[in-house]
Amino acid sequence: HYILFQTEVFMPEQIHEAPALRILCAAGEDALRIDYVFRFGRVTRDAAAQLGLDEHRIIKTLVFDNGSKGENLQALLVLMHGDCRVSLRKLEKLAQFPHLQPSTRETAEEKTGYAPGGISPFGTKYALPVFIQESLLDLDPLYINAGKRGIIARIHPSALRLLNAVYGDMTSPHPQARQL
Repeated sequence: HYILFQTEVFMPEQIHEAPALRILCAAGEDALRIDYVFRFGRVTRDAAAQLGLDEHRIIKTLVFDNGSKGENLQALLVLMHGDCRVSLRKLEKLAQFPHLQPSTRETAEEKTGYAPGGISPFGTKYALPVFIQESLLDLDPLYINAGKRGIIARIHPSALRLLNAVYGDMTSPHPQARQL
């Protein structure tokens, strides 16, 4: 398998810095590597502006947990449109958790193996439940973090099937709410 990077072709052994690309390639998925200049803050907005993409097509991968400590801590991933917010109430209902909160940067990195701003749902350190905003399936192509800050992968929605996820509506109806 080969992965296209703009106008060049890269062999799989040349994409070790982007774990999601390696996983997608091994699964036979069509994935295009796209680099951008990473900046903390509004990562999906910055990437969209730099690359001329619709932020609604860029998937942000968010980590939430139950707020417990040690062995009782349970974490999960949420895949959401880059320009949308997650409703904690809807997520708690879908995930059947009485309480969820955004994970700290430390917890997110510990549970996924990826640095915040570079978190991908593909190839996480631990197998975490994944919840996907169902309206993502209506868009083709999609763009998702490839496991390293500054690298995204263009994918087709069918690639999300590799995650064995639960699909549902988790968008917040409150635009003034803090973006998660």
